[in-house]
Amino acid sequence: MKNVLHGQFGGSSLYISDCIPVLRSLPAGSVDLVIADPPYYRMRGEFDFIFRSEREYLEWCMEWVRECYRILKPTGAFYCWGSSRMIDRVSVEVLNRFGWIKRNLIVWNYKTGRPGKGAYRVETEFLWFYSNQYHEINQDAVRIPYLPGGEKDKRKNPKGKSCGNVWEFSRIMPNYKEATAHPTQKPEKLVERIVLASSNTGDMVVIPFAGSGSEIAVCIKNGRNFTASEINDTYVKDIILPRIKPLIDSDCLRRQE
Repeated sequence: MKNVLHGQFGGSSLYISDCIPVLRSLPAGSVDLVIADPPYYRMRGEFDFIFRSEREYLEWCMEWVRECYRILKPTGAFYCWGSSRMIDRVSVEVLNRFGWIKRNLIVWNYKTGRPGKGAYRVETEFLWFYSNQYHEINQDAVRIPYLPGGEKDKRKNPKGKSCGNVWEFSRIMPNYKEATAHPTQKPEKLVERIVLASSNTGDMVVIPFAGSGSEIAVCIKNGRNFTASEINDTYVKDIILPRIKPLIDSDCLRRQE
């Protein structure tokens, strides 16, 4: 394991490594939030096609999820991305085997997709939200605006409507400022909702599959510590580090003032 942020950013770390040894190195019950965006299994990106069978994929998921469960605090939360092709299998055969509580299946609705002859157009991805017993969502941190006119009802919360389980955010398009070369990049605003809802300033967030670095960027911007791993050194060197370097530099400057 190589920690490429060693000495640069407080208690946070980014490892060029497979996630499993990184997870195994963390103490039991030490983590507030895990955001996992693993390969979906034969969907998109070369990393999705390294598994020879569904069984091999599910056994691999069991290995890293077991470590996530071990390191999570009693107040901790676990979020795991997936596609309609495998998310139900992952839930039943992996996630449900541990002692946490199944909270929500969150639907990311991005409203775009390619039509097909034998199926409806895919416009969504899915996010399982599990937690340990004592986790509470920071509801006020992720409230959303009421529909026009609804906000005038005095019975409604002036801070906005509580967040539901269908999240509407656009996918990252090539012309977007935050776009990278990563094939399955998640928007920062989408990730920020998870971070604000299920962690607090100074908490430890674990990111087993750092990918494009969206979760890392959001943690830095919102004052969370993180331990992240990414096995693809090209993603780390060419995407993540250039993306977060300005954020790290500006954060270090703020700390010195």
